Amino acid sequence: MTGLLFVDLDGFKAVNDGRGHAAGDTVLREVARRMRATVRAGDVVCRLGGDEFVVLVEPVEAERHLMDLAERLVADISEPVDVGGLVQVGASIGVAVSRNGGADADALVAEAGTAAERAKRHGRGRAEIFDDVLRRQLAARAATEAAIAAALTDGGMRLVYQPVLDVAEQRLRGFEALVRWVRPDGVVVPPDEFVPVAESSDLVCDLDRWVLHEATRQLAAWRAGTPAAPGVPEPTVAVNVSGRHLTDRRVVTDVLATSGLPPRLLVVEVTETVLVDDPVAMTHLAELRAMGVAIAIDDFGTGYTSIGQLRHVPVDTLKIDRSFVASPDPGQQELVGLVISAAHTFGLDVVAEGVEEPAQLERLRAQGCDLAQGWLLYRPLPPEAAGALLRPVPQRAPAS
Repeated sequence: MTGLLFVDLDGFKAVNDGRGHAAGDTVLREVARRMRATVRAGDVVCRLGGDEFVVLVEPVEAERHLMDLAERLVADISEPVDVGGLVQVGASIGVAVSRNGGADADALVAEAGTAAERAKRHGRGRAEIFDDVLRRQLAARAATEAAIAAALTDGGMRLVYQPVLDVAEQRLRGFEALVRWVRPDGVVVPPDEFVPVAESSDLVCDLDRWVLHEATRQLAAWRAGTPAAPGVPEPTVAVNVSGRHLTDRRVVTDVLATSGLPPRLLVVEVTETVLVDDPVAMTHLAELRAMGVAIAIDDFGTGYTSIGQLRHVPVDTLKIDRSFVASPDPGQQELVGLVISAAHTFGLDVVAEGVEEPAQLERLRAQGCDLAQGWLLYRPLPPEAAGALLRPVPQRAPAS
């Protein structure tokens, strides 16, 4: 019997952000040392990447031996580490077992990783074993991944476009492209049900590429059919792009070349974690920005980016998360005003997401917010309806 432990560190990001990458590297080396000291001489410890490790244990006499080992590793890893001051990380560990010698390594890692995810959901700092419940969940995820892949080739994916308006005058400034999945039976699958599945696999790159191609193609087609009015800014299209896709800036440059859309009309939206965790993506974002592509931080306020970091990151726009816009708490609203003021100090535009009530829009106008989107203004529109917003309104002939 072969066992595999998937070790996902808890709290490592806080060490990396708070103490710096050198401290983070020290923690990783110490964790690896402790793991090697805890496992048997013939067991294999391997770092997968980031803050994830696996331990291959063979042979194994019983599942309880793997759980005992996992619990010892949780205890050993949680001991403080001296990085010029004591810091502490934990571990959520998933355990998977193969009872035949020809076990598929990728399948075993997937099973252990799924169990580690459950350990995190159940409170972190613990071990969970892959069981029949998780097996059914993993099978369902695999089926969803296969269906997403099919939808990308058979036309099941669609884009809708949510208008972004100028807060002061409520004039159209652009669109955000949002993906929808329509199953063959006509059922529309909400993005929060399938996008996380895509993000946990390589499908997110295929999905991002499709959205980028379709959104830039659509805006280029609108421009061709509706010449810009003199003195009116041309609308942009914003696309949320995974950090994994930004390791290769050619993905964006290729779709621009294919569509013929000027770079200045594309907004690439990224999450705060991309800016914090991925120096390669940061470099490519800076290169895209130098080409004229606008960069936006999506859902600002939900991650780890501080206002002070804004002067050092290659961005043009902040998108304030809807949870801050909707909050009635005076302290939250004061924070929104401070973020808007700080962003303007750094020369950034601010977009408020999820505007659903007139009072929210009035408050944002008073705070000097530049742009807004939300159901109060427009719901996401199919391409035909979105394109109609770009056509000039016919002028009535004067009454005789």
